[in-house]
Amino acid sequence: MFLAASLFSISCTKESRELLYANQEEKIESFVSKQLSANPDTRVVHNGGATRVVTVEGEGMELTARGKVSIYYAGYNFSSGSVSSSTLFATNSRDFASSAGWKLTDESVFEVLEMDLTDKDILRGLRDGLEGVREGEECYILFSGKYAFGKSKIGTIPANSPLAFR
Repeated sequence: MFLAASLFSISCTKESRELLYANQEEKIESFVSKQLSANPDTRVVHNGGATRVVTVEGEGMELTARGKVSIYYAGYNFSSGSVSSSTLFATNSRDFASSAGWKLTDESVFEVLEMDLTDKDILRGLRDGLEGVREGEECYILFSGKYAFGKSKIGTIPANSPLAFR
């Protein structure tokens, strides 16, 4: 009896998590639609579990899955379906930090971040979203909690939260 109850509980939890991820994907698609409506030159790329909304085209070779990239970024908890200063959780951009009202005394946080896409510690959604970017490209990379931290709470980010990077 206990085993049957446990299996039912696990099944319901998995189903509710999958429903949560599906709702997050709908919010992502809504955000993408708004971006496309606001700027018809916007381009959308789907790769794995990530959606990349290109707002400024880059040049040169596309970043490969085994490549390295240097970026400035802003990370947002996308649970509300929006990207705003109130949902910013991390950045290495002085401009984004300032616009969010962050007062930082350690200037070293504003250094460019160098990433190797083969690093297993990179979130799957971010890795999928970065693959294919070109030098100088500006974009949003969005993905559900399934491709972020999953069931783990990390700092101020609740478990299963969708994320957006800019």
